[in-house]
Amino acid sequence: MKQRGYIVSACLLGRRCRYNGGDKSHSGVIRFLKRKKYLALCPELLAGWGAPRLPVEFHGGGAARVAEGSATIRDSRGRDRTRSLIRGIRKALGQADRFEAAAAILKEKSPSCGVHRVYRDGRLTRGSGLFARALRQRGLTVRSEEEFPVKRSGKS
Repeated sequence: MKQRGYIVSACLLGRRCRYNGGDKSHSGVIRFLKRKKYLALCPELLAGWGAPRLPVEFHGGGAARVAEGSATIRDSRGRDRTRSLIRGIRKALGQADRFEAAAAILKEKSPSCGVHRVYRDGRLTRGSGLFARALRQRGLTVRSEEEFPVKRSGKS
């Protein structure tokens, strides 16, 4: 039987693809994926944005409203980045479809990957990112990195 794998936010595996040029390497996710099949993706890099870049967030509504065209994704200077992010999401979905994943582990609070919370109109609020929403619509189980325990070193 073919092993079905995981789609994972690339930043959680140490890839420096976040808006600030950093990563969000997560030991709990890395430990969980040991000996498992996975595909690391960053829809924002696939959108051609590069890193570092200006942070983006939802304006006028969440992922469902962006999908229907009544809300936008804007950067911190107010520029509409919706179309380019949707292109990046489509590229990521194409890769995810070819990979035949069963589940995803994504970065909370991201306009692409947020699982339970995203930034909208300057505030952290309940909601999903565009990529997380699209993966759920394809029937994948989508989990947040916050569901995976991080081993503490004992140092403060």
